[in-house]
Amino acid sequence: MHTEPKRIIAVVDDDTAVRIAIAGLVNAMGWDVRPFASGFDFLRSNIVSDVACLITDVRMPNVTGVELHDRIVQQGYAVPTIFITAFPTVALTAKLNKDGVIAIFEKPVDANMLADCIDKNLGKP
Repeated sequence: MHTEPKRIIAVVDDDTAVRIAIAGLVNAMGWDVRPFASGFDFLRSNIVSDVACLITDVRMPNVTGVELHDRIVQQGYAVPTIFITAFPTVALTAKLNKDGVIAIFEKPVDANMLADCIDKNLGKP
């Protein structure tokens, strides 16, 4: 039985402009992108098992990016996660390389650095 590689990158950010910009970049790289305005919307979508990578803002109402990531891990998924934040903290940095957190980028996100991170960690779609 051959399983197709996961090609979906989920982008979760309550800031519409940021969500659209990152989704556009990831789409231009050849990935199937699924944008979500909230962590709750992502969790409700039931696509976590199909996601190759999660790119999420840290500070969002109701379900933060960190809470979103932690819920996914509690469900038994090891989804490579990239956090983006305007407010980096020591506690957030401590999550790097734990439970699949592959990077933390400060806003505004450098598109080239984000693309390089995706290529390095996921390869080409």
